[in-house]
Amino acid sequence: MTPQMTGAPWDKDDAASRSLLGLIAQSTNDGIWDWDLGTGRVYYSPRWLELVGHLPGELPGHIDTFIDRLHDDDRAIVRAGIDAYLGGRAGEYRMEFRLRHKDGGWRWIMSRGIALAGPDGRPFRLAGTHTDITERVRAAERLESEVAERTAELRAARDRAELAAAAKTKFLATASHDIRQPLQAMALLLGGLAPEVTTPAGLRTLRAVERSLGASMELLDALLEFSRLDAGALRPHVTGVALDDLLDIVVEPYMAEAARKGLRLTLRAPRATVRSDAQLLARILRNLLSNAIKYTDRGGILVGCRRRGDRLRLEIWDTGCGIPADQQRQVFWEFFQGPGARRGGGLGLGLAIVERLARLLGHRIAVRSLPGRGSVFAVEMTLDEPAGPVVPVPAVAPGFAWLAGRLVAVLEDDVAVAEALARLLAGWGARVAAGTTGAELAASLAGARPDAVIADCQLGDDQDGFAVLDGLDALHGCRLPAVVLTGDYDVGTLKRRNRARRRVLHKPVWPAVLEAVLRHELGEAAA
Repeated sequence: MTPQMTGAPWDKDDAASRSLLGLIAQSTNDGIWDWDLGTGRVYYSPRWLELVGHLPGELPGHIDTFIDRLHDDDRAIVRAGIDAYLGGRAGEYRMEFRLRHKDGGWRWIMSRGIALAGPDGRPFRLAGTHTDITERVRAAERLESEVAERTAELRAARDRAELAAAAKTKFLATASHDIRQPLQAMALLLGGLAPEVTTPAGLRTLRAVERSLGASMELLDALLEFSRLDAGALRPHVTGVALDDLLDIVVEPYMAEAARKGLRLTLRAPRATVRSDAQLLARILRNLLSNAIKYTDRGGILVGCRRRGDRLRLEIWDTGCGIPADQQRQVFWEFFQGPGARRGGGLGLGLAIVERLARLLGHRIAVRSLPGRGSVFAVEMTLDEPAGPVVPVPAVAPGFAWLAGRLVAVLEDDVAVAEALARLLAGWGARVAAGTTGAELAASLAGARPDAVIADCQLGDDQDGFAVLDGLDALHGCRLPAVVLTGDYDVGTLKRRNRARRRVLHKPVWPAVLEAVLRHELGEAAA
């Protein structure tokens, strides 16, 4: 490490140099050293000796005094650093290392220096300063430790939050299914009971029960959906969505509901494809349609579209009570209910859910309204392809002649729901074959091909309703008209399981909705 030199390294000016060095050493807080590379002699200032806990005269003035006090882990690094600097001498020499103190502890030192060269260009002297940076290093280590500890705490908190979110999502799915099952049975039983109630008083009571059940179902849907959004459990799967097909499915069940209130529900659906998530967009439209019908007592509702460049604006017009100008932003707030809200009419979450879902999908939501004249709610989306001509969709015709004598297979492991479905379908004139498992249903069908199948998504013993439907399709060599009922709102799971893209209805399902979807399925099969 030590270069060899010829001649005396300390010339006649040495005494003057040492005196000057002493004056500088007394005026600085840094330890000063001056190393004769040829002899290994080193001048250590009093401050330098103080850095390692010694008094003047206690340590020999030699390079070994420094080398011996280096930490074992730093010694080779320092030697290599000095050799590299003396070999190249670019800029100043600078390193950080640990020196042993007289008390046995270690001091972190920052060393800076510069080499002096002789006439031949070879270095003969290296001088510089040592600065005690122990407190700075320890502070940095404490900070690093605190950062590491805080990072570990944040990671643990994140992991707990993710576990809590996953548990919440699982709880919501389980609770949704368990709560919807009895509500589903009640809705179906009420639908089957309606033809048997003949007195005016009995009909009024039946309608009151239906309204109460409907309100409970709406509250449950709103609470569960808002909880899923709040937990971040919904993840959109944006693809090209055929808007005319989606509107056909979404609007059709509301035709009967509008007709019961004496309202006209008109749909003008363009043949266009938009960028969206079909299921989440359907939820937005259902909420807007439900509100339009709820707050409209006379006149009608129009669902139509306007094209604006590469975007499509879907609008839902109503002739309802309208919204004052100062409340048209507030209607999208959680739990806000405007002056047109009826007592017991909900929690005020419907439009808050619409706004959150639209934000999740990157859609724009807008509203225009005049009190006493009606409202227009609009959803603006990006087009996936040019829009085509407008195609009106007719309203659902009354009566059940379309189902009379047809064989409908029911796959449902909840006995109450299965019995209610069977009674409802029989009341509509259908023949019913039922089973709680795929094997039971196959035995009930006895080889006959059903005209339509209504299947629960999740059966007992972890059986999958989608898989049973796939088996029936394979058995009969065709795609059977089918409707899947589920209480599970995990969109990702449903998409993975629903490989055949069957129609899915979320429990509880009103009989009128089931009728409309069954009619649509059988109509597609007959086309």
